[in-house]
Amino acid sequence: MNRKLWLMTVCSTLLAAGAVIGITAGCGKGKETPVGTNAAPTTDQLTTEAVPDGHWEADLTGDGSQRIRVTLDLAKNAKSEWIASMGLPSENKTGLVVKDVAVNGKSVKFVAVELMMAPFDLTLGPDGSMKGTISSPQGSQPVEFKRTGEAKVELIPPSPAVSKDLEGDWEGSVESPNGVFRLAFHFKNQPDNTVAATMDSRNASRNAVGMPLNDVKQTGRKVMFGIKIAGDATFEGTLNKEGTELAGQLIHDAKGAPLTLRKK
Repeated sequence: MNRKLWLMTVCSTLLAAGAVIGITAGCGKGKETPVGTNAAPTTDQLTTEAVPDGHWEADLTGDGSQRIRVTLDLAKNAKSEWIASMGLPSENKTGLVVKDVAVNGKSVKFVAVELMMAPFDLTLGPDGSMKGTISSPQGSQPVEFKRTGEAKVELIPPSPAVSKDLEGDWEGSVESPNGVFRLAFHFKNQPDNTVAATMDSRNASRNAVGMPLNDVKQTGRKVMFGIKIAGDATFEGTLNKEGTELAGQLIHDAKGAPLTLRKK
């Protein structure tokens, strides 16, 4: 892959937050059993399981008449906060990042970060299914999730706290054939000695904000972190002595592009 094509790929995945997976990935890789056809829920199940938490499955429309199976795991954590992750069974992918989870009564809303930042707006029905819409730049389509088991939410593991030099907000940019992509990285230490690390990506036509980073590691002035949502890209860099600049490489598929971040 030449440098221009590589940069286009990385920047597209940064901006679309996982476009390398794509909502049409895996189409035509064999037939999948339609959701909910294995066993119909009993009357008792409809009564007791009409709650948002659980493992859910739905079929989305891909290209033409193709259908793509997606999964949703939704539950409360120890703090009674709603958490979620998604999966693409045809790609053997689980733990896809979900953000902005909001459950209000029977209303369930979230953003599927690794499915093109698609917002889902669902309502839990009396039959125990969740119906609603998934939105994209091309418009919206109806979607129906059916509960098929207990939730197994997979979240990005927390990373250890970072130094005061690294903690804060950093900005930089990457040039590509599609224009300049402005990136911002945020590191905020937490009371439990972990760090909340996120990334924003912006260009003239589209923004993606608050996307989580993974595997943040700091050894002295050496800094590494992963960008799972961008096709498992990584960043490796070095802080200057003043703690004002972080210079390094954005790496994807063993290819790198220079990226210098400056502290705000």
